[in-house]
Amino acid sequence: MARFSIEEAQRYGGLNNMLAVAHVLRNRVMAGWGDWTEVVQRAPEKKANVYTKEILNLRTGNVRAFLARIDDVYTRVDVTDLTGGALFYVDPGRRIEDWFQNEVIERPDDHPRSAHIGPVWFYK
Repeated sequence: MARFSIEEAQRYGGLNNMLAVAHVLRNRVMAGWGDWTEVVQRAPEKKANVYTKEILNLRTGNVRAFLARIDDVYTRVDVTDLTGGALFYVDPGRRIEDWFQNEVIERPDDHPRSAHIGPVWFYK
């Protein structure tokens, strides 16, 4: 969960983006998408944007702060879900996968936008 969250959100530079992706994963588990292992393994299938691989810098202060808090997200001690219960997220400034456009963005009654953190939008 930590690695996926860092890979997805470190590009935006902030602790809140990494925590938000971790919360999306937790929300998926709580919504019955599977257990933690299943949700994390299948998370790449639900990516709205596809990025080229970047070398992760695990020594930044934001990553260290994130790693210090990831257990609280997993155990639900961290109840401050910045995403508002989101199950999906997208950077609208980048190419959006067709499935996401059709299944999430174009169905606002089923998937309302619940948060906006940095350039990333979150949807229920």
